[in-house]
Amino acid sequence: MRSDSRGFVHIFGVIALVGILVVVGVVAGVAVGYLKNAPSIDDVDVAARRSLPTLVYDVNGKLITKLMVENRIWVKLSDMPSQLIQAVLAVEDHRFYEHNGISIRRILSALWQDVKSMSPDQGGSTITTQLARNVFLSHEKSIDRKIWEVLYAFQLERKYTKDEILEFYLNWIWMGHGAYGVGAAADIYFGKTLSELTLGEMTLIAGVAKGAGVYSPYVNEEASINRRRIVLQRMVDVGYLDQETASAAAKEPVNLVGLNRTKSNTARYVSFMVRDYLLKRYGSDKVYRGGLTVKTTIDLNAQRAAEKAIADLLPTGRKEERDGITMEYPQVALVSINAQNGQIRALVGGRGNDEFNRAINAERSPGSAIKPFVYITAIDKGMTPATVIVDEPLHYKQGDGSDWSPQNYNRQFLGPLTLRHALERSTNTVAVQLTEKVTPEAVIATAKKMGITSLVETGSRHDRGLALALGGLTRGVTPMQMVEAYSPLANGGVRVTPYYISEVRDADGNVLESYSPRRQIALDEKTAYIVTDMLRGVISAPAGTGKSANIGRPAAGKTGTADSNTDAWFVGYTPDMVTAVWIGEDTKREMSYPNLGVVGSGRAAQIWAAYMKQALNGVPPRDFQMPAGISTGVKICEASGLVPHSGCPTSTVVSEIFIKGTEPTEECTAHQRVGFLESLLNGTLDALRTDQNASGAGDTSVSVPPTAGESTDPSPQPVTP
Repeated sequence: MRSDSRGFVHIFGVIALVGILVVVGVVAGVAVGYLKNAPSIDDVDVAARRSLPTLVYDVNGKLITKLMVENRIWVKLSDMPSQLIQAVLAVEDHRFYEHNGISIRRILSALWQDVKSMSPDQGGSTITTQLARNVFLSHEKSIDRKIWEVLYAFQLERKYTKDEILEFYLNWIWMGHGAYGVGAAADIYFGKTLSELTLGEMTLIAGVAKGAGVYSPYVNEEASINRRRIVLQRMVDVGYLDQETASAAAKEPVNLVGLNRTKSNTARYVSFMVRDYLLKRYGSDKVYRGGLTVKTTIDLNAQRAAEKAIADLLPTGRKEERDGITMEYPQVALVSINAQNGQIRALVGGRGNDEFNRAINAERSPGSAIKPFVYITAIDKGMTPATVIVDEPLHYKQGDGSDWSPQNYNRQFLGPLTLRHALERSTNTVAVQLTEKVTPEAVIATAKKMGITSLVETGSRHDRGLALALGGLTRGVTPMQMVEAYSPLANGGVRVTPYYISEVRDADGNVLESYSPRRQIALDEKTAYIVTDMLRGVISAPAGTGKSANIGRPAAGKTGTADSNTDAWFVGYTPDMVTAVWIGEDTKREMSYPNLGVVGSGRAAQIWAAYMKQALNGVPPRDFQMPAGISTGVKICEASGLVPHSGCPTSTVVSEIFIKGTEPTEECTAHQRVGFLESLLNGTLDALRTDQNASGAGDTSVSVPPTAGESTDPSPQPVTP
């Protein structure tokens, strides 16, 4: 019996020894594997901070979008509410500041539960081991993983302070629905920052940390509330809260902000534009995981105004399926910049679900919106708003032997017109004759100097022809080019380069790049003022083609319609803002729709006006500043553009402005000078006619002649299906 006992003890000892050796071997094997494959201590901080989203903000600090693999908002521990920190410590590891990375008491308790259940399900984890698991390991439940957790935990505790480890943990834990960390959790559940949370909201978030798949209020609100009660009671048990405060917090209603809140389509094309720029410059890993902070020049208030104006004023004419995407037509683009510094305040690149940004990539015919460059060139060469050119039929021989006869919009000709009236009416024949006088090369030079970069000057197909005056270009222009090219008119001759990113910082707050306004003199300030004064009439004159763009404050601009009505524009400005609106199809197709009619530049002007009224709301109206060297109140006879005399009817005598030295000195040649008595009689007759018109006597109403260049009707014309 005694011999058997000794044999049993011997056998048990051998088994125990083998077991110990196996355990030691396993531990040693795991340890060797860890030492062989574990990252260096210096890599831990990098690993803990990976997968931070790039945050893109507007000019006022409002979030536009996140570019991310994981939704994470890194918050410093010192900026987190103390009660949130206490809630997490109480329920996850209230002895966190006392142990060295592992808690023997929790491990023994977890092992005992594992033995009883015959499975490695219990954790016994500390905050440090949880951080090690989340940063470096999978969530597979195995003995190997738990040993690795302990080894990583020791390394973390050796490298970092307790506060640093806790900050890593609170910013790393999965909080459900694509959110990581307590900062992102506060946003997706309550639409708040951490500092705005109530105690009930903080403890609910602390409860979600145990398992968002179970305790997210979006998944199971009842389970989430029950878990909050446990968190609050633990805070009472460890002395962080009194029972009365905990009970009150447990009764707080759960007011969720909703998951769909973050799925906004506002500024979609801005987001695409910023994303593409960052990817090209920094690469995908830095953009989607590097935690960049991007400050843009976009104003979300102006952006929403632009998108609303388009939605309200441009109904869908037709839809088309393309590569699984529904496209709406006509398409539209809008770019709006600050006139003084070039900062882009709003940008719309189209409508639909595609990513093609028409504001910066679509080169289209500007139509008559190119005419200001013709008139600027003419003024620079000594012509004036009073210079008269005859609106009449024109015939030109083409290089191939064919005839080209440019027509006005309504196929009518009005005879002699001052440049002011010709520009207001967008008269095509006058623009062509002006281009012929100053040469297409000179107009191209002006346009390039002002910011147009897509003009073609060489090759068999080029823009050095008279069709240039009407927007007949080889390639076309983009809305972005147009706002830059019009900026010298709004800004006293100074061209500003549009830009949309003002600053990029890395995850540590270091400035990677920053931008400031780029300005250069493009025009003589007197020329800029004269042409602006002429373009004001496009909006305010009775025969102006852009009357729909009247916004009740000083503004100037130009309509544009391409041949066959394939493109419609309005480019306009105030002293504070320059905005271009383009409407068209993605292919050169006439904008005529059975349910909508013909869409033209009047519609673009309406969108421009609706947007500008909102975007400039709160900005005091101001007039364009007149530079030195301008003569005002100079009387001319509109029939000739010269000095009026006794034979000029009073109805043709108006005040005009000039660059000093260009005022007319010769008398009117369109009317014959009359003697004193005849002049007196003519004056009396003119006075009688004025009185009759004022009293409505007789058939004396006068119709304003229709424009010779573009339609003045802001409404689309109905067509027969």
